[in-house]
Amino acid sequence: MKRPEFDAFREIFLECLCREIKLDQGASEEKRWADIGEPATRRKILESVNRRLKKDYSVEFEINQRLLAVEGPVESAIIQTFHELNTINIMERINAKIRGRLN
Repeated sequence: MKRPEFDAFREIFLECLCREIKLDQGASEEKRWADIGEPATRRKILESVNRRLKKDYSVEFEINQRLLAVEGPVESAIIQTFHELNTINIMERINAKIRGRLN
């Protein structure tokens, strides 16, 4: 299972965000995540990021309430989402090793 490096992930996130809310990247980076529409809008952005990750890298993360309500700027939401993706990636690798040892 491969995953994007942070810079590539950040670009994907910002592209999806800008496409969903029709805002240029510079302006979107200055906004607070909680100010990016309603939770349904933020969920739509995260779902778009997930679709792109699944298509390009065959990985995805869990969209949860914590990610929808990140306090702080958009950059904080990007970092928290990347952390969520990495946590899932680590768990999948551990599970794969365990399954390999059992077989």
